[in-house]
Amino acid sequence: MTESTADRDDAHVDVEIDTSEVVRRPGRILVTNDDGIEAPGLRLLATGLADRFDDVLVAAPSSDLSGTGTGIGRYDPDAGVGMRRADVDGIEGYAIDGPPGLAVMAAALGAFGAAPDLVVSGVNNGMNTGHSVLHSGTVGGALTAATFGGRGLAVSLDVDQLGPDGERRWDTAVQVAVAVVGWMRSDAAPAVINLNVPSVPVERLRGARWARLDDFGYFSVASADVAGAALTLEVTDRTSGLDPTTDTALCRAGYVTLTALRSVEPAAVPDSDAGTVTGIERRSDAG
Repeated sequence: MTESTADRDDAHVDVEIDTSEVVRRPGRILVTNDDGIEAPGLRLLATGLADRFDDVLVAAPSSDLSGTGTGIGRYDPDAGVGMRRADVDGIEGYAIDGPPGLAVMAAALGAFGAAPDLVVSGVNNGMNTGHSVLHSGTVGGALTAATFGGRGLAVSLDVDQLGPDGERRWDTAVQVAVAVVGWMRSDAAPAVINLNVPSVPVERLRGARWARLDDFGYFSVASADVAGAALTLEVTDRTSGLDPTTDTALCRAGYVTLTALRSVEPAAVPDSDAGTVTGIERRSDAG
């Protein structure tokens, strides 16, 4: 993958779909997801990466744990976490009874040998766009990688607008992801990228764009029944009224979208707020 010669503010990148020129470099790649280790998106992503890069490892939830964000779940030091060996088409793999954040953390701490330099999370069955990426286990896996000094790529396939045959084009997402991984191994790439790919044949992709997050979350309305026994969430309408510069709109228009994300880091405090701490201390002493 190569950036265009235009400034990034132009929100345009070119994706080299022909990955035959991707250079093999030393460095471990961890593949995870939140749909579970049996998901087709993970299997095809892992094998696609293993065809191009030398050191690929899989560690993913043993079941579907979508929507877990960066969570690691409850840990019992006496029991540990359930795990089993689960190779994926000959690639070393582990199924973990926990979310992708836990799998990434365990790998970063040396549970499976050398820590990965890059975590590739996906391919998710459905796009991850807008502010709701905060709750995505797919994106959470990529963000967790950055907290341990690595890089992360979240890969999602927009399956909401499938063609008449209803076929999910995992192959398109994998080809684009492999190209992006080759580019991310350079120092110029952001530490965390959220990648969304339309479910169309590669030749029908309109190109690739840097995109900002859509302002909408996945849900727009929450309500509880009178008895308080059930909570109902209404999914946001993401088919109309979209800002054309956002990830949701661009992906729906047929573009591959890339959004650079930051993991957890402290925010700067303006000098003018320095007195706030003193005021809190005084109130605490007085109380």
